[in-house]
Amino acid sequence: TINLLCFEDGRSKEAAALAHRSEAKREREREKRKRFTMLAKWIAVVGMLTFGTVSSIMSKINFEVKGLNLDGKLVPFHKPWFCVLVMFIGMSGCLAIYVAPLAWEAACGKRRRINPPPSRRSTGDNGAPDLGPAGDSAYLESLLAKDNGGGGGGDDADEPPLDPPSCNCSQVTQMLMIAIPTAFDLIATVLMSIGLLYVTVSIYQMMRGAELIFAAIFSVLFLGKKLYKLHYCGIALALIGITMVGTASVLGPEQNNTGTKQEQILGISLIILSQAIQAGQICFEEHFMKSMDFMKPTLVVGLEGLFGVLMQALIVLPVAQELPGGDFGGKLENTRDSLHMIACSKDHVILVALGFTAVVMLFYNVLGMQVTGHLGALFRSILETTRTLLAWIVGLALYYGNVTLYGDPIGEAWDNYSYLQLAGFVILVTGTLIYGHGDSRPAPHDDYTILGSERSHRHLSSSGSATQAISIGTAANRVDPSPNVSFTPSSMSRLNAYYDFGSVSRSQQMNNYLAGTETPNIIVSQ
Repeated sequence: TINLLCFEDGRSKEAAALAHRSEAKREREREKRKRFTMLAKWIAVVGMLTFGTVSSIMSKINFEVKGLNLDGKLVPFHKPWFCVLVMFIGMSGCLAIYVAPLAWEAACGKRRRINPPPSRRSTGDNGAPDLGPAGDSAYLESLLAKDNGGGGGGDDADEPPLDPPSCNCSQVTQMLMIAIPTAFDLIATVLMSIGLLYVTVSIYQMMRGAELIFAAIFSVLFLGKKLYKLHYCGIALALIGITMVGTASVLGPEQNNTGTKQEQILGISLIILSQAIQAGQICFEEHFMKSMDFMKPTLVVGLEGLFGVLMQALIVLPVAQELPGGDFGGKLENTRDSLHMIACSKDHVILVALGFTAVVMLFYNVLGMQVTGHLGALFRSILETTRTLLAWIVGLALYYGNVTLYGDPIGEAWDNYSYLQLAGFVILVTGTLIYGHGDSRPAPHDDYTILGSERSHRHLSSSGSATQAISIGTAANRVDPSPNVSFTPSSMSRLNAYYDFGSVSRSQQMNNYLAGTETPNIIVSQ
C-alpha cells in the first residue's frame, strides 16, 4: 500500500510539473501569436495603402508609355481593353497563393505516410515515456485520462475518423457562378479604363464613389432592403460631393494627360456608368452567392481573375478586333497592334509597366483581404478613402517634382478649381462614412455571462427561434459553434452581440478557436 501511495504521489507531482510546463509554453505561444498578429495588421494596412496608390498611378502611366505600332510610328499605349486583361492576370495570381499551402500540406502528409513515427517510445528512469518538451501535452492528457478512469482513447476512440472535406456538385456549380460577377467586373473595369484616358487619377478615384448611390438604389429595388435617415443623408452628401468633383474637372484647365472638355464629360459619364454596373454586381453576389462561405477569399478572387482572363482572351479581345473603332486599322482595339507595341517598345518599357501593374494588383488584392479579415470591411472602406487622397497627393508631387515621361510631366497640377474638388471630396467622404453607419442600431441581446461580470442582452433571430446556447470554457467542455453560423467580416455586427474579446480582433480569435489553437475564456448561455 505504501509503495502504491508513493507511486501515485510521484505520478501526481509529475502531472502537476508537466501541467505547469505546458501552461507556460502555451502562454509563450499566445504572446508570440499576439505580436505576430499585430505586426501582420500593420503590414497589411501599410501594404494595402502603398500598393493601392501605386496601382492607381500605374493605371494612368500605362496609357502614357509609348511604343512602335504596326506602321512604325511612336504612339501612346491607349489600349484599355488589353490593360483589363493585365488586371485579371494579376488577380488570377491569388490562385497560386491559395494552392501553395494545400500543396505543402499534401507533400507533408505524403512524407509522414512514407516515414511514420515510431510506435514505441523510449522510457526514462521512472518508467514514464521520454517524449521531450514537444510531447508533454500528449503525455499529460494520457495521465489525466488514466486518473479519470479513462481507457486511453476515451469515448472518442470508437468514433470513426472524419472524412476529408470534398467538393460536391453544388459547390462546383457555385464556383462556376463566379463567372457571372466576373462579367460584371469586366464590363465595369473596361468602362473605367476608357474613362481614365480622359481624366486625372484623382478625378477617376473620386468619381468611383458613385457606387454607393447605385448600390443603395439597387438594394431597395431588387433586394427589398429598407433605408433609414442616415442612409438618405449619406446618399445626399455623396451625390453633392460627386457633382462638385465632376464640375471641378470640367471647368478646370485641360492638362496634358487628359482629353478635351467633351472627352472629359464622356470619361466621367463612363466612370459613373461603370459604378452602376459594379453596384449591380454587388447586389447579384449578395442575393445569389450567400452560400459560398466554404470558399476562401483568395480562391474567389483567383477564380474571378481566371475567368476574366479566359473571357478577355477568348471572347472580348477577338470581338474588339472585328468591331469598328478609333484604334489602329479602324478597329475598336487591335490586339495585333497591342502585342507589336509591347514587343517593339524601347527597353520593353510597356512590358515592364504592364508586368509591374499585374504584380501590384496581386499584392493589393491579397493585402486588402488581410485588412478585411483582421480589421473589418468598414476599416477597409476608410483605407480606400485614404488611398484616393494619397493618389492625389502623389500625383501632385510627381507634377511639381518635374518627373517627366517622353518630355511630358507625369501627375496633375493644382488649379483654382482644385479647391472645389477638395471640398467635394470631403463631402463625399463624409457621406460615405454616414451611410456606413446607417445600419448601426442598438442590437437586441441575449443573457450571457463573461467570467467575473454579467451583462443582460437579448438576441432575436430572424426566424424567431431561440439561439442555441454555446459554452466555451476549458478544452474538455468546449462545444463547437453551429456550422450554420458564418463568422465573416460581413456578419461582424451579429458577432458583437455574442462575444466580447477585448482589444484583439474578434474574427481572428474566432478563427483561432475554430482551429483549436486558442480557447476564449467566455461562457455563453441562452
